[in-house]
This record gives sequence, structure tokens and C-alpha cells, in this order.
Amino acid sequence: MLGGSGEPSANDDAGYHISPVSPGAEADAAFMRGRALELDRRYLEAAEAYEHAARIDPQSPELQRALAEVWMSAGEPARALEYAERALALQPDDEALRSGLATLHARMRNYDRAIELLEPLFEKGTLNDEGMFTLFTLYLNLDKNEKAMRVAQRMIQREPGDVRGYLALGAAYERSDKLADAERAYRRGLSVEPDQVALFDALARLARQRKDTKAELAVLHEKLAVAPGDPAALMRMAQIYEDAKDRKKAIAALEELVEEHPELAGAQFRLGLFYYEAGRYDEAIARFESVSGADAGDDEGRYQGEVKYFVGLVHDEAGRSDEALAQLDQVPPGSPRFADARGVMARIYERRKDWDRAVTELKRAIAAAPEKTSLQVYLAGVYQRRGDLPGAVTLMQELIAANPTDADLHYDLGVIYGDADDRDRSFEQMNLALELDPNHASALNYMGYSWAEKGERLDEAERMIRRAIALKPDDGYITDSLGWLFYQRGLRQQAAGQRDLAKTSFNAARSQLEHALSLLEKADPVITMHLGDAYRSLGRSEDALATYKRALSLAPEDDDAAKIREQIESLQQQLGRGARKSAH
Repeated sequence: MLGGSGEPSANDDAGYHISPVSPGAEADAAFMRGRALELDRRYLEAAEAYEHAARIDPQSPELQRALAEVWMSAGEPARALEYAERALALQPDDEALRSGLATLHARMRNYDRAIELLEPLFEKGTLNDEGMFTLFTLYLNLDKNEKAMRVAQRMIQREPGDVRGYLALGAAYERSDKLADAERAYRRGLSVEPDQVALFDALARLARQRKDTKAELAVLHEKLAVAPGDPAALMRMAQIYEDAKDRKKAIAALEELVEEHPELAGAQFRLGLFYYEAGRYDEAIARFESVSGADAGDDEGRYQGEVKYFVGLVHDEAGRSDEALAQLDQVPPGSPRFADARGVMARIYERRKDWDRAVTELKRAIAAAPEKTSLQVYLAGVYQRRGDLPGAVTLMQELIAANPTDADLHYDLGVIYGDADDRDRSFEQMNLALELDPNHASALNYMGYSWAEKGERLDEAERMIRRAIALKPDDGYITDSLGWLFYQRGLRQQAAGQRDLAKTSFNAARSQLEHALSLLEKADPVITMHLGDAYRSLGRSEDALATYKRALSLAPEDDDAAKIREQIESLQQQLGRGARKSAH
């Protein structure tokens, strides 16, 4: 409207009248602007708009709730909590708001406040499903197991066809160590939903707690009946069989797993390891090589290094050293297996008496893993074996100076002196190892075996070896030492005309040596040769011949191989003469 003078008034804009904006309208506009910004994921700007609206209309629970939600989206749960509490204060009868606030408090580990908010709704019977589960979890975390059971039972009463209630009740019983009740709860759940894998997982967990592997395997088979090829079940079965040293069944479980899930690089890789340990070399290589970069995902570099390393090991074990070197040389410097690969290459070159290359590869391994003193000890051993005893001793003394309390290093230096036929210095280092560690089983065994090998101080040697066995009862090599001592004692008794005592000693030797071989993952040629000697001393010539042949097939060192061939030839002649005599 125009003014009487024809000039616009203070309330006119281009001659038109503007009414003042109401506070409600301004708050609504700020709220709508905040909602648009929130939808655009511009959370901080949205919060600013909502806060402007809340300052205009501080009694609006919707604005306080909107602020809580936007601050949660912005990753600020503490600020969200502040506004959610204000919203509830403005609208205390809003049960959904109360339940959501309790969930937020639970996330913030404010457990008591969360329970305080939820318990009234639970008692009224109006708590929603999410709130029920939150309250159950809170009780369980606070070891209020009886209350947790009550909530779980209410969940079952409300939704008897929902297995979550049975899972919750079983978990509460588990927390109270009522494992039989927990099992019944889980089985009730299976009666409602027979193919619910989470219930099978819970039952398997119960069996593990009881250390009942038979029951756990039965549950895993049940799970596989409803979920064929389930990776978790098959992997766990493989682990159980592996722990029980039943490699055949472990392999079968993994074979089924990779047949159903060939994309699982970890399973393929583990199956390759099993094949390798079982001597199934071609199958091991096939599995290792199936682990492609695509399967390994982000871990491609590590897996490729692992694959090259283990393929190289398999070729080496199978006697294909050139192929082994070619694979090992491809392990990249950044791989955790790089130093190990160079160490294996050094062993191959050492077997070929190519000392320079062996030393070069060991130095590369040490440069990559300077913290591995075992590599430096190995380098010292290579120095000694190529005839550089001073170089070996110098390196070992440097290691000992840097690690003065390391008993193992004195032991290692003692072995180097022993290999160089310097027995006095060898025993001096062994005694130093025992001063640092009186229970150093390897030093005790080394000294005891050294005496037994010479047929000397057998009673003292026996005491030392028995101490070592007490410390490491499952060590096949230490058990071999005791068997060999009994054999040497039998030889001395036999030479003294004590035939009955000698037979007792030879029988004790046989028993110990058979046990020693049973303790090993892979048969050892020297221990197998020792067992052949024990059989022969007892007149069991056929057993002795078969055992010597087995020892020869295990690729013994040249000196040992010569001894074994001599025994085989002698026995074959002996048995041949016996056969000719019987023919006449």
C-alpha cells in the first residue's frame, strides 16, 4: 500500500507491506534446511541449522531428537547423548526414545544408566525387541546372569519362533557355568529352526569348553548336514584332526572345504602344507600354486612369497634342488619368508660344497633379518665345516659378547667345537651353558650322548640323558640318546661275557629306539640305523635288514650311508649263507 505522501514507508518493500515472520515459521524453516543438509550428508551444517531451530523453539523434543541423530551420523556420540537426554526430558513417555537413548548409553559403556532407562519398560512389558536384546546384553556383560535369563525367557515367550531367545538363554546359562542347561536351550532352538547354524556353533562351543572333541565333531557333522561345505565347520574339523595328529582326516576335511570353496586361499595353502608334511609333493605344489594373487587379496605379496618359499621347500625335499633354488630365488625381499628362503638356499649350496654361495646367501639372509641369531649361528657352522674354525669361533664369540646370558649360544659354540673334534673345548662350552641354565636339555643330552657314543662314563651319561628326557619327554632325538646308551652298554656287557645282561640292555635299546622314532614327525636316518643295530644285536636279522634299508632310503649323510651299506651287505651275505645251509 502506498503511503499518503506517495513515499514508501519503513514497512514497505517496493511499495508492498511485509508482515513480521513468526518464531514458529522461522524454526520450521531452519529445521527443513537442516533436514536437506542432513540428506546431503553435510552433517555439521545440518547440526548448525537444527541448533538454530532449537534456540528458537527449545521445548521441541523433535528438534532435540534430530540433533541427537545428526551428531551420531557425524561420529560424535557424546554430543548425541546430550541431545537425546534433553529429548527424553521433554517427552518422558516416549518409549521408543527411551529405548534408543538406552542403546546409545550402552554403546558409550554407561551401563547403569542404560539399565535404568530400560528396566521400567521391561517390567511394564512394553520394551521393544531391540531394547530387550540391549537389556539382555547389559545384564550379561555385568554378570547379572539371573536377570539375563529372565529377559531371555521373556524373549522366548514373546516370540517362541525366534531362535534369538534360545541363543540368549543358552548364553546366560553358559555364563553361569550351567552347560547342560545351555545345551538344552540350544537344542530347543534347533527344534524351532533346525537349520540355524548359529545354534550349531553354540553347541560346538559348549563341547570345546568341556574338551569333548568327540561331541564337538558330532555337532560339526550335524551342522554340515544342514549347511554343506560350511567353511568354519570344515576348518575346525581339520584343526581337531591336526591336533590329534590324524593327518589323513585333516586332509580329507580340507579337501572337502577347498572343493566347495576354491577361493579360500588360506585353506588351499594349509592343505598344501599338509600334503608337504605327508610327502605328497606334487599335490602340495599344485595347492600352493593355486593360491593366486586374486585369492590372496590385499595380502598378495605375503602369499606369493609364502608360495614360492614352500614350493621351493617341496622341491628340495623331493630331491629337486635346481627347481628348489629357482623358486626360492623368487621370494621377494619384502616377504617375511625372504630370510628363510635364503637360509634354505644356503643349505642346498652347502650340500653341494659350494661354500662361497652358501656364505653369500646366509649373509643376505642375515642382512634381511639381523635379529635372527640362528642365521648367524648357522653361518658360523658353515665356516667351521668349510675349514675356517677360527672364523666360526670369532663369529660365535661376537654373538656371545652381545648376548652374555644366552646359554644357547654357548651350546652352539660347543657343537661347533665338537664337529671340529675338539672335545675339551666342546665340553667347556656345554658346561658354561649349564651354568647359565642348569636345565638346558640339549647340553645335557649332548654331553651324555657324546660319552655314550664312545662307550665311556655310561652311568654318568645315563643320569644326564634321563634329566634331559624329564625336561623334554617328547623329544625323539633325546630318547634316541638313551636307546643308544643302552646299546653301547650291551656291547660292553657282551664283550665281558655277560650275555644275559647284554640281552637285557639290547632289549631296552630296541624299546627306546622304537619309541624315539614314534615321537618324530619324519623318520631320521641315524635313529633308524641305530634301531637296525639293536635288532641285529638281538639276532633279528630280517628286521635289521629291513630297517637298514629304510634308513638308507632316508638320504643319510655320506659317512652314515657308508656304514648302513656295509651292514646291509654283511646281513645279506649272512642271510644268504643261512638259506644255502637250510637248502642242504
